[in-house]
Amino acid sequence: ETPTGKTKPAPDVFLFAAEKLNAKPANTFVIEDSVHGVHGARAAGMRVIGFTGAGHSYPGHADALTEAGAETVIRRWAELKSVIAALSEWSDA
Repeated sequence: ETPTGKTKPAPDVFLFAAEKLNAKPANTFVIEDSVHGVHGARAAGMRVIGFTGAGHSYPGHADALTEAGAETVIRRWAELKSVIAALSEWSDA
């Protein structure tokens, strides 16, 4: 639990994790499967990769995650390494 007790879409859980891992939010990728989580991670200043490979995925899930702010969406964990490598080469800055 975070010190504030706030849940997603508040950015608190993401900022708390970054602090514990001594990571800069702007240099952090978050893997998220929920719209609230995408909003929270983006509010924390983090980059987001959507994930639709879980059992609770639904038609239009990838679009919802992208519309919420995910830079891209993966369906399989095997895609993660190459997606992070590609996104690391590209940034908004």
